[in-house]
Amino acid sequence: MAKDIREENVEYLSRLSKKKLSRVIAWICLIIIAALIVATFITGIMGSKLFMPFLALTITIPLLMYVALWIGKVLSSAGKDDESE
Repeated sequence: MAKDIREENVEYLSRLSKKKLSRVIAWICLIIIAALIVATFITGIMGSKLFMPFLALTITIPLLMYVALWIGKVLSSAGKDDESE
């Protein structure tokens, strides 16, 4: 009985740490996207040569982040399927 409770506690703590990590990564992604938007806006107003590269980064970075998260979900669900068999 005590062993089952310990295993449940370990599983709960590992899920909790994964949630914390994903929240930290989400905040970092939001800060990067916000900085890119601000930089794009400023370079657009100033008429800088860097406007087009910042615009391209503002479009591609969130897309790459989405793809990375999607691949992570696919791989983690594939790992869970392998463990259940």
